[in-house]
Formats: sequence, structure tokens, C-alpha cells
Amino acid sequence: MSNTPGLRVDPGAPVAPVVVPAKPRRARRVLSWVLVVLFGLLVPLTLISGWAVRTVTNTDRYVATMAPLARDKVITNYVADAATNALFKQLKVEDTIAGALPKRAAFIAGPVTQQLHSFTETQMRRVTGSQAFINLWDRENRFTHSTAVALLTGGNPPEVSKTRRLVVGLTPVITEGIDKLDAKGVTVFNPIKDALKDNRVLSLQLISQQQLKSAQTYFKLAIDFRWILLIGTPLIGLLAILVGVQRRRVAMRVMVAGVLACLALAAGLTIGRQFFVTNAGPVPLLVATRIFDAMIHFLHRTLYATLGVFALLAVVFWLVGDSAWAVAVRRSVRKGSSQLGQTADQLRQSEAAAKATAQLERAAGFVSDKQPPFRWGGVVIAAIFLLTVTTSAAILWTLVLLGLYELGIVGVGRWSASRKQQALESGEESDQGAPPEIPAEV
Repeated sequence: MSNTPGLRVDPGAPVAPVVVPAKPRRARRVLSWVLVVLFGLLVPLTLISGWAVRTVTNTDRYVATMAPLARDKVITNYVADAATNALFKQLKVEDTIAGALPKRAAFIAGPVTQQLHSFTETQMRRVTGSQAFINLWDRENRFTHSTAVALLTGGNPPEVSKTRRLVVGLTPVITEGIDKLDAKGVTVFNPIKDALKDNRVLSLQLISQQQLKSAQTYFKLAIDFRWILLIGTPLIGLLAILVGVQRRRVAMRVMVAGVLACLALAAGLTIGRQFFVTNAGPVPLLVATRIFDAMIHFLHRTLYATLGVFALLAVVFWLVGDSAWAVAVRRSVRKGSSQLGQTADQLRQSEAAAKATAQLERAAGFVSDKQPPFRWGGVVIAAIFLLTVTTSAAILWTLVLLGLYELGIVGVGRWSASRKQQALESGEESDQGAPPEIPAEV
């Protein structure tokens, strides 16, 4: 037909739509769904891998993770009670008291032992509530960290700690408690003091052998494939969006998959917590619960932050989509913002709003003219506060608030200058628009 003479192509004729084959689109949809599902499966593993690398394999982070336990009354009271029971069991206090009393008075050995047990327990709790116990706890956890990493990754622990396993030695607590009792006149425990130097009477086992065997496989996989997971999982999510036919919908699906994956991990941690507590061995259930919660504290924080990001992005992608509900929501928001703008215009035009605006402009003008005193005043107040705080978080927040205060001063100054400029421009326009004055006849 193109070679037929006399026929011309009309430039205004509509262009025929390009027909896209159905099979490639269907293949892209299937591949996109596969990648979305794979992304959802890898998100929990990626979070666990990131936590394992940042927390468990880093000595300082590991010590910081376990540090709150030394300030937990459940843990410190358990250590004090265990130390007291170890002393009375090792020395057989009741038999010693009964042997020192006359046969007629042997019946009071039990009540005397109970009173001495309560007094000793009180002194031990004072010891475990001191700064010395906190320092001992941090030092022991730093010592056992290499053992923890070696056991969880399937390696051989250092020779110095092979017999220690994941155990925090607390014998110094007993020694200090004996010294406290000795100072108060209770010398019945002095004979055991020398034996404590070579005999580890008291220790707290953090993880039992059964718990360790269950965690080794998953932990080793998380460490071995950490870089593949940390880099590959985001790439899979991005590839799912790029492959998809309707990318905004696919992006929302990826975010929803991330939300479901985070919820699944949260449920898995709840089940793991129950398993950890059930297999805690001789450790009380409440103590085992506190230990587990402390160990996964940073993982929980990362999980909730990731869940929030996924949920927020899912809502955003849904709102910008073409579904009927999303369109209705956008229409309602536009209508509401329009009504809000009209109401704001009415308020600005009212007399009371004009007076309030004038007062606000005068206050802003005063701050703008006196910026240096306001700035230096904020710096002085922040400096005084920094001299009284002791934590890094308080220092950081003080500096952040000082920066926001300084930015606020600058913003007020710029707003005042812009209002003055607008007033000058409106005054000039009114002068130019006024009719010329007619000179009076003489």
C-alpha cells in the first residue's frame, strides 16, 4: 500500500496503539511476585544477621547489652540469695551452730540459723546493689565474650575459658559479703574465705547447653551469610519493583511483605523467649526471662524501627495509588485543605487576627533587632546545663535543642525582615496608585 501512487499519510490521523504481548507481562508479574515473597522471607534473617554482627560479635556492644542486668533487682537479689545459700550449704552452718551449743539448747540451732540466714542475705543484697558488683559484672561479661562468640559460631573457645562456658563467676560477691559480715562481728564464715580462692562456689549460667545447641545453627548461618543478606535483601526488593508492571503497586506489596515479615519475626521472638525460659535449667524463670530480654534488646529496637518504616512507606505508596479508596482519601484531603485555607484567610482578615499578627510582628522585630543577646543567652544556659549532666544522651539532646533554638532565632529574624519588606512594598504600591494632588489656587 505504501508503494501505491496518489496515497498520502494524514499527519493528523490517530496513531494505532502498540499492542504489548500478554506473555511478557505475565512473566514479569510472576517474577515480581516471586521476588516479593523472597524479600519477605529474607527480612527476618537480615535483621537477625545485622543484630548478630553488631551486638553479639562486638565486645563493647555485648557488654553494653548485658550491663542492665547488673542494675536489675531481680538479678541482683537472685545473686545475693544464691550466694547466701551457697555459704550456708558449703559451711553447714546449722550443724556447726548445733555442735557448739549444749545438748539441751540444740533445739534453738534452727531458729538461730534462720535469723543468721536473713541477716546474711540482707548484707549480700547490699553487696550486689553496689557499684563494685556492676564493675564485676561488666568485667566477667567482657571475659566470657570470646567464649560466647566461639560457641555460637561453632568454633573452639580460648583455652582460658573452655571450662567456663557462658558462665559469669560471682565468687568475689561472696568474698565481699563475708568481709561485710566480719565487720559486723559475724565471723562464722571466715573459714571458707581461703577456700573460695581456688573453688568457684557461685556462678550464674547465662545460656544452658540445650539453649546453646538450638541457637548455634541459626547463629552460624546468620554470621556466614551476613553480607549476602545485608546487601542482597534490599536489592531483591528493588528488583521486584523494577520488574513489576505496575511499580507503585509492587512497591506497596514489597512494603507489606516487610511488615508481615517483621510481625512474623516478633512472633518468632515470643516463641523463642518461651523456649529459652523453659530450658533455662536451674535458673528461675523470671531470671531467665530478664536475661533473654536483655540479650535481644537491640534486636527488638531494630525490629520495631524497621516495622515502622515499612508500615509508613506502605501507607504512602497506597495513598499515591489508583485504587478507589486512595482516590477518595486524596480527594477528601484536598477538599479539607481547601476549606482549611479558606478558614485561615477569613481568620487573617478578621480584626482580632490583625491585632494578634501586629503584636507578633512587633515581638519578632524586637527579637530580630536584639539577636546577639538572645543567641548568647541560649549558649550560656546550655553550657550551664552541660556542666550538670553526666550521660552522653543528655549532652546530645542539649546540643540538639541548642541548635534548634539558634535556628529558631534565625527563622524569626528572617520572618520579621520579610514582613517588613512586604509592608514597604505594599506602601509603595498604595502611593503609586493614589491620584495626584491638585495644587490649591492662590
